[in-house]
Amino acid sequence: MNAPDDDSEFERRAKALFDRSVTELDAPTRTKLAQARATALNEVASPATHRRWRVWAPITGLAAAAVAAVAVLIETKTQQPQDSSSLEDLDLLAQEDLDMIQDVEFYAWLDEQA
Repeated sequence: MNAPDDDSEFERRAKALFDRSVTELDAPTRTKLAQARATALNEVASPATHRRWRVWAPITGLAAAAVAAVAVLIETKTQQPQDSSSLEDLDLLAQEDLDMIQDVEFYAWLDEQA
């Protein structure tokens, strides 16, 4: 572990380096930092209701979208098939001879001729 003297030496050197970097900043950078600080302070000073709205608005939107998606999924699962002829066709094919199913191309040609 570091000895207390090592920690204080490290802290002293870190503070000196930080202080030197702050004093060597150019004017445009200082201006930008001052503006950012003012913006942050104004944000903290803004009414709590405004801050709450900015937090809860996206969450509320996501919740509404999730509810809508679930409603659509439930609606599509509860709908009955409107065209039951396709199911009847499958029943007919299941009952037909395998010989007829093997001649599918012939029956397709025959259907085109009619």
